[in-house]
Order: sequence, then C-alpha cells, then structure tokens
Amino acid sequence: MKFCVLTLGCKSNQSESSLIENILLENSHNKASLEEMPDLCIINTCSVTAKSDYQSRQLIRRALKAGASVIVTGCYSELNAPLIRQISKDVEIVTNDDKGTYFKDKFGHTQNLTTPAANHANSRALLKIQDGCNASCTYCIIPQTRGASRSRPVSEIIHEARSIEEAGFMEIVITGIHIGYYGVDLSPQTELAELIEHILINTNNVRIRLTSIEVSEITDRLIRLFENDRICSHAHVPLQSGHDGILKKMNRPYNTEDFRRTILRLTDAVDNISIGSDVIVGFPGETADNFRDTYDFIASMPLVYLHVFPYSVRKNTKAAEMPDHVEEGIKKQRAQHLRELSNEKKQAYMSAQLGKTLCAVVEKLEDGEFMGTTGNYLKIVSETVPGFEIREKHLVKLVVTGQAKDRLAGELIII
Repeated sequence: MKFCVLTLGCKSNQSESSLIENILLENSHNKASLEEMPDLCIINTCSVTAKSDYQSRQLIRRALKAGASVIVTGCYSELNAPLIRQISKDVEIVTNDDKGTYFKDKFGHTQNLTTPAANHANSRALLKIQDGCNASCTYCIIPQTRGASRSRPVSEIIHEARSIEEAGFMEIVITGIHIGYYGVDLSPQTELAELIEHILINTNNVRIRLTSIEVSEITDRLIRLFENDRICSHAHVPLQSGHDGILKKMNRPYNTEDFRRTILRLTDAVDNISIGSDVIVGFPGETADNFRDTYDFIASMPLVYLHVFPYSVRKNTKAAEMPDHVEEGIKKQRAQHLRELSNEKKQAYMSAQLGKTLCAVVEKLEDGEFMGTTGNYLKIVSETVPGFEIREKHLVKLVVTGQAKDRLAGELIII
C-alpha cells in the first residue's frame, strides 16, 4: 500500500507523524507524496490559529481529491469533527489520545512504539517527552485538545535516546506540548533538567536541543546544563507580549522584568547563545501604546529571532469573550513591524558569527556542497573537501567565513 502523512503545526505533531510513518514503513507499506496518488493519506492537523484550521481543511480536501482513503488526527479534528464530517462522511477521525496505538494496531506488527528513530526522515531526531498542558493562557485552545500534562517514564525516554544515537543521529530535539512541565506527574517526581542529565549520562556523543520552554521554567540547574558542550547553545523562550497589562490579561505567569532577568542570566552564562521567542500582536485590548511597549522591550533584549502571530480568536477561550478586539489590518501592520525587527536582530547576530567555529549537523548534501544546522540554530552552507567524507546526520566543525541572506557560509575544519 502507498501512503502519505501530511503534518501541520508543532514539533510534537512532527514527532507523532514520524512514528506513524515508521509503523507503516516497517510493515512493508510504501511512502509516497500526495501527487503520487497514495492509497491512504493520514493528516495530522493543527488548530493553534484560524490559519491552521484553514490549512487543515484544505489538506483534507486535497487528499480526498487525490482519491486516497483519508484518516485525520490532531488538534483540529479534536475540536471540529462535525465540520470534517461535512467535508466527507468517509473520513476516519482518530483522537490525539489514540493516535499512537491506533496506527500500530491497524497497520503495524513489528514497530516498537518507543523507538521511532530507525526510519526517521530528518537529519535531527525529535524525541517527545510529554503531552498536554496544565497552563490556562486565555488565548489558547490546546489544553482542550491535548488535555493535562502527561510525562513519559524516564526509562522509556532514555531507551529511545539510545536508539536514536544507535541509528546514526547526532542531534536529539527534545519536544512536547509543554516540556517545562516534564516530571511533575511522575512518581517520584522529577524535572526537565534531571531528565536531560540522565540522557547525557546514558548516551555518548549525540547533542541535545530543547524546544520551546517558558521563562519561569528556566532553572539554575537547567542553565548550568547549557555549559555542557553537548547541549545546543539555543533556547526558544515565548514572551507573547512586552506589556505587563497584556501579559496579565493573557494569564501568563511572569512579567517583563521576570523575563528580562532570566534571559540576561542565560546570555551571561552561555557564550554566543541564540535565543528566539514567540510574540502575539493584537491581543484584545492591546493599544498602540501597549504595542510600542512590546516593540521597545523586544528591541532592548538580546533576542535573535521572533515568531510573530497576529492574535487569532479561538472559540471557548476566555480571550474570545474579551472586549476591544483589534482590527485585522492593525494586527497585520504590527506583525510586520515586529518581523522587520526580528530580521534586523537575526542579521546582526549572524554578522557577529564571522570567524567563529561552529558545529553543525549535516542535513542536505548535493553537488559538492552541503547545508547544516549549527548548535546556535543557524543554517550554514559549505563546500565538501575531496577525500573528507561528509554524511547526512553527522556533526562537522566549520569556521564561519561569511553570510548570504538567511544563511552563513563556512569552511570545513578537517580534524
């Protein structure tokens, strides 16, 4: 059987889709693109914004048009099963809670659910450590689609990390819906920093990258871990707003001074660290002055890049019922201003890399040139060297020789 898996949204979805693909591949099914008219199309949807909802519906329609049998899972289908049934009654819907066991039971016989790395399509392996979220941000629908935080056992994660390394990967990306909650529901309780320490002890050379983590969950213990060469010098720390009044309306558990203090501690402790952030513009009640405070706050911070989102109304959230919603045109303008600021910051950071030695995971290799991702989360391109073997997934050292738009140029260091 030919199949394709289409994925929208977060790295948790990407990790789950990788697992689904591996179950099918290891049981003699063949991966194909949608254009190759697969027999089955599995769509892992997202509902974090209205745009994600739209994209989910479009993928379902495209898959049906291609003539495939369609299975839909993910957050959009959790909230909108009746709307999916309106598109087609033939679509099968699988809940988030069931997506792991469902595909194993229906299509698999040999796949171990805790070791999805063997056929991982990417050069950097995703390792999902938990699901769900205990927060109650007023704008967010995800706790309704994913439920409360549920952590995987430490032993299971270590087993998967070893499997990833044995499969030839040199980078593990720790992911989940809210990784800072890791371990609070386990008995005995543990925490993210302790889990990372266990992974370091029980693997040899693979490096570790953290996905998004809240500023209030960056502990002294976690900061000390960044001093280890095997921890990528990169953090993604959501801000959402640079105005304390808006943060309070969002029910975020920190203020701007908390954020500043922790980010500065991180940059002081970790040389050349790259820190990115998420920002929502046009939250209900956000005035022009509020936005200016956000812009000025971000401009003053050592952030390297931003993911900017115009506020998107999510039904059944507290923010949806708040007064003074911001016009779409104004949200679009504010988002553009922050994206321009983000580009300025990233270009300045990239310029500061000139002459530095960076380690990168090789991701693409073609025609005597390769591209990789550095530990500080930049793309870098370099020419291969005759007689020096370069392989995808492997780590290489390069000295930065220049930059072009959104990529660095580098020269291989032959050891």
